[in-house]
Amino acid sequence: MPDTAPDAHVHLALHPQHPSAVVATLTGTTLHTARATLASEGFRPVSDDTMLLVRIDHEGPYYANITANRLCDVSIPVDITDPLQEEIDTEWTWANHPMTWLDRHEIRLVSAEAQKIHDDIASGFLTIHQHAHDGHTTVAVGT
Repeated sequence: MPDTAPDAHVHLALHPQHPSAVVATLTGTTLHTARATLASEGFRPVSDDTMLLVRIDHEGPYYANITANRLCDVSIPVDITDPLQEEIDTEWTWANHPMTWLDRHEIRLVSAEAQKIHDDIASGFLTIHQHAHDGHTTVAVGT
């Protein structure tokens, strides 16, 4: 039966030991839509009422904000802690980023692709068989 009037509520906070990771705590009895929305944005379940967003680019707060907006779009209330909101509001640049010609949006696109590869490896969807240096860059062979 679909969530026609979800009573779900999501609380987003920075992870206490990993400040770029975001913890989502879910409350309510109809959590399917909240879980699905969080999962579609990269949150992974830790328990029945907790999901975690950890990104290799440390952009968890940025993506947590996008997720909060998507949850609100489906009428699920979201609380964001003050420390997380401060991180969301802080725009920072990566020191020594190798592609200096890219703007912030383009860097996030490259980072999102790297995150997808990481997630595919972590979930077993992608197996890297070999690495090689082609003279200019390191390439990988995977299935």
